Amino acid sequence: MGARFARLAPGWLPILLVAADALLPALRLPVLAVVIAVAGVALVRRRGRPTGVVVAWIAVLPIAVGLAVGLLPDPRVADPGACDDIFAPPVVRRIIQAAAVLGTIAVLAPRMGGRRSLGLVMPADRRVTALAIACPLLAPIALIVGPLLAGPFFGTVILALPSPAALVPATLLAMANAALEETAYRGAAQHWAAPALGRVGAIAAQALIFGCAHQGSDIAAGAGLILGGLILAGFVAGLVADRTGSLLLPFAAHAAIDIPVALALTCRVA
Repeated sequence: MGARFARLAPGWLPILLVAADALLPALRLPVLAVVIAVAGVALVRRRGRPTGVVVAWIAVLPIAVGLAVGLLPDPRVADPGACDDIFAPPVVRRIIQAAAVLGTIAVLAPRMGGRRSLGLVMPADRRVTALAIACPLLAPIALIVGPLLAGPFFGTVILALPSPAALVPATLLAMANAALEETAYRGAAQHWAAPALGRVGAIAAQALIFGCAHQGSDIAAGAGLILGGLILAGFVAGLVADRTGSLLLPFAAHAAIDIPVALALTCRVA
């Protein structure tokens, strides 16, 4: 056990560094520079797929890029009556962030094993595919339950839905966010870091960063509870991705559940 810990411990350094970076925005650019430097040297010095501890540094690079882009100010919609605008600032901002993260992954993927190494394949079990197809049914449930659950932590949440068209930009934002986070966390961070951390360690590592990345100044109470809950959610999503061999089900569930979150960015009036 001690020898195994000593072998895996160095791989946790980039994980803990990016987790701290997620909690402390002032660290995001310096940490990004360090991760780029270490990952870049590893990629340049070795032909083919990197091995050893350095894969953990490469695995967290897309997340570090996304966190740095996240320093862009988070715009609020001044006129809730215009929240059916597909070019609403929060939508555009998240699409830009997704493009930066997915672009980074696209550059790294050929060296790290291609799309299969990310779980970007259809699950072998058709029952998993059927569950993914049914996931949109979670959206109306989350739309009703979400504001009620958010109240104790974020204050009263009242959404203005001037027309069903408001669901269009919210769905775009939710899908961009799900693509960004599932591919970066359950894809790159989890799959690519596994040789350095072990399968369970990689699942735990991405879940830790995922929870830390969702802490913000808009949390009114219960920050520790939210952190623990999101780490657990990230771990469960990681287990699902690991067991099914695919990101399809985590992506579908994530996108559906994110629709009320997206509406809170574009249509919240209180």
